[in-house]
This record gives sequence, structure tokens and C-alpha cells, in this order.
Amino acid sequence: LTVTPLNANGVETQPRGGNLGEIMILAASSLNDSFTKIGEKFESEHNDVKVKFSFGASSQIRQQLEGGVGGDVVATADTKTMALLNQSSLVTKKSTIFAKNTFAIVVQNRNPSKIKTLADLGNDKQKIVLCAPGVPCGVYANQVLRQAKVSISHPILASDAASAVSLVALGEADAALIYRTEAISNSRLKGIEIPKSENITAQYPAAVIKNSSNKTAAREFVKFLNEPKAQKILSKYGFLPKAKL
Repeated sequence: LTVTPLNANGVETQPRGGNLGEIMILAASSLNDSFTKIGEKFESEHNDVKVKFSFGASSQIRQQLEGGVGGDVVATADTKTMALLNQSSLVTKKSTIFAKNTFAIVVQNRNPSKIKTLADLGNDKQKIVLCAPGVPCGVYANQVLRQAKVSISHPILASDAASAVSLVALGEADAALIYRTEAISNSRLKGIEIPKSENITAQYPAAVIKNSSNKTAAREFVKFLNEPKAQKILSKYGFLPKAKL
């Protein structure tokens, strides 16, 4: 199981190697912890397959694929990005929804700023992190704020979900409006629930990349995401299973 870094141009900094059973998964950063465990479980049941990962913002992943970066499976944090990949003929036509997520206000466990509601995020004294507008977690955050009629004058903008919560964990921000799963994955953080009427539901699709060099293993991985063992791991990390969609 390997996480392969990409350079500034979105190109792998390590060769993919000659393992015929190797697959590269390009996935949204909010899937980092859960997919790492799912990859381990998949490898344990498919001894001839090695799973490698590259995590980032869904929009960044789309740009990388459009720029010619290779891979076998793509998993995004929204259906819009997957639809754009489909329109560009970069993925096979059939994608599958394997999980969903909602938003929360993520703060440090001690919550020094005593943030309790979305309205508190509108206090100009607070340092609030949002994802950049062009990535799914930024689009979702702005949707939540509009529904709650809350305005944040000077948010700190992060490139993806992982970057957003790291600022809170490090004490450089008071709160992040981000996926609820991000609080579950970090013992230093906790999530404050957002009322359903003001919240969003993010659906996570996965698909085989059209130029995959190992479509058989890629299809098996996508199929595995909806099997009970993978769904159990996703639930452990706070994702809501496909069965509840």
C-alpha cells in the first residue's frame, strides 16, 4: 500500500513500476484515512494486487487527469466532478456511489472560542477556514452558509479538506466548516452538528479511469467499495453508507 506524491505539475514523482497487479487510485482528500484502510483490506483479499493512492481536491484530480496523469480508479467528493470527467471521456460511463457525507463545524476539543452554531461563524473576531470556492468542500460550505443566511467576511481559504482541518488542529484557526468525517479522523478535533435544514449531503462516486492499464483490478476495487467490509470501514470513519442514500 503506497501513497504516491505528485509534483507541482500533477505528475507522479515515482514510477508506477511493472507490477501487473498494481492499481493507482486518485481520490478526494476527505477519503484519505478510510481509503488507506480499505486499500489494506483489498490487498489482503487480492494477494496479486498492489494498491497505490494519490489524494487531493477533486477539482485538482480532474485537472491532473485532463493533463494526462495516469491512474486506474478515481473517487471524488461530488457527482459534478465525476460528470465532467465523464463528459471529457476520461472515465468509463458507469460510476457508482459508494458513500455520502454531511457537514459540521470542526473545532479543537476544548473549543476555546466557544463556537456553538453557524451564526457564530459570522463573528469577525473568529478565524474561520473554508475550502477554496473551486473545490467541492468549498462549494458545499458556501451552500451551507447561504441556507443558514450566514456571511463570513474574511475566511481563510484552504486548498482541500485535509488542509482546512490541519489549520484548526494547529490552532491557526478557530473553526472549519467542513465534512463531519474530518473531526472523526482527528482525535484533537470535534464536530459541532449542523441542523439538517441547513446542511448538505455530499455523494461520493467512483469510476474506472478509461486509460487504466489494469481495468480488471480497477473494476474489482470499485466493486469492493460497496461490499460490506469496505462499507464497515467507511462507517467507522463517519461516512454514511450507500444503503442510506
